[in-house]
Amino acid sequence: MDYSIAFAYTKPGGQGIIGPKVPMMTPSVPRALDFIKANQNPDGGWGYRPGGQSLVEPTGFSLLAVGPRGDMDALGRGLGFLKSCLKENGAVGTSPRDPEGSWMAYAALLAFHVHGAAAEERRLTDWVLSFEDASIRFTPAERSAIAKIYRYDASIPGWPWTPNTTAWVEPTALFMIALLRAGVPPSQDRIRSGISLILDRRVPSGGWNFGNPFSKSYELEATPMSTALALAALGAAGAPESRPGVGEGLRLLGRGLAGDVSTASLAWILLALKCFPAGASLVTGVSERLGRLQAADGSFRRNLFETALAAVVLEDAAVIIPTAGRSGG
Repeated sequence: MDYSIAFAYTKPGGQGIIGPKVPMMTPSVPRALDFIKANQNPDGGWGYRPGGQSLVEPTGFSLLAVGPRGDMDALGRGLGFLKSCLKENGAVGTSPRDPEGSWMAYAALLAFHVHGAAAEERRLTDWVLSFEDASIRFTPAERSAIAKIYRYDASIPGWPWTPNTTAWVEPTALFMIALLRAGVPPSQDRIRSGISLILDRRVPSGGWNFGNPFSKSYELEATPMSTALALAALGAAGAPESRPGVGEGLRLLGRGLAGDVSTASLAWILLALKCFPAGASLVTGVSERLGRLQAADGSFRRNLFETALAAVVLEDAAVIIPTAGRSGG
């Protein structure tokens, strides 16, 4: 499986970028939903682009956007596609043809929970909780070398992009959000270690990147996408603003909004801001800025994942994180 398609929406460039000075356009969630429903594939799933291969992440978020009271035929076929991706051990990969589980399982878990697929939700929750990274495989010498070069604790378990590889901030945050939404308590061991990993990986000057605060003597730059996901996960776990790294991360997001921000990053930023009272003052402006990205056909960059994500965080972020909106957004 070529995972590059899965990361395409995270990369800045071209029409995926907006600046702060764009003519105002009121976002229309119904038009976004029409675009999503019109581009469901015959197998019941959705791809990142209309007519593209059905994959778990865009399918899961399209189902979240359509909602449990939406088009029942579309919902049934979409859930059927996700269920076809479920392996005997409870794992979900990127598609039915993927022989093993992967990071995209977080989106299936969210969809199974929201749409009441209880049996599939239980099986997938158990698998996600057992989805291991490489932390237990590092030798003491390797952990010491990682601490010296990259300045993080490699013994802390998190979640990787693919099984038995190094844990990173983004998949750890995504799985935490999904597990917490499915009712796993913040006190659960894997959630607690996920919180520890995120806090351990923060960039000292504020925010997060993909997972390395340093490379040798150089501090690596934090990014809006990673920072937003880390904060959303911490918010979902009930972390207060006084927790180390939270305030600095929120301030980094505020500063980052002065420049160009990708569509997906902007949507995740909006979700993160809705998780903390300190984000309330930015919620309206970010919502309006995200709305200006919507095209006349209702889509966001004709990307079904981005369209669904934007529709959910604009309409009801509590679909992803029940406490989102406590900031007043």
